[in-house]
Amino acid sequence: MDAAHPGHRTRVDGNAAGGFLLDLFGRDMTGAQAACAHCDHEAALADAVAEVDDAGAILLCRGCGHTLLTYLRVDGRRTLSIGGLTRLRWAVEEAQAPEVGPAGIEPTTSTV
Repeated sequence: MDAAHPGHRTRVDGNAAGGFLLDLFGRDMTGAQAACAHCDHEAALADAVAEVDDAGAILLCRGCGHTLLTYLRVDGRRTLSIGGLTRLRWAVEEAQAPEVGPAGIEPTTSTV
C-alpha cells in the first residue's frame, strides 16, 4: 500500500538526523560506525535510513530495515531508545591545548 498516513515520514539518509545526533552527543556523529544486531550490517550513521520530524528521528538499518535508534525531544525532555544498535564506534579527536606559561600567560614569539 503506497497511501501515506498521518504518521508517515519521508525517508532520507542519516545525515538528516545530524542535528539531533549533535544535540544528543555534543559532536558530529554522522561518521560514527553503527552495527545492527539483526543483520550485522555496519556502516556510518549517515548511511542509515532516517525518518525525521520536529519531534525527533528514527534511524533504520539500511541492510534490513530494523530500527537502530529512536531519539525524541518532547516537552523539554529527551528520550533515546536503543533498538537494534549493537555497537556505535567513533574516533576521538584529541584537542590540542594551547601552551600556557607561568601564571596562565600564553607564550609569544617576538623578533628583535
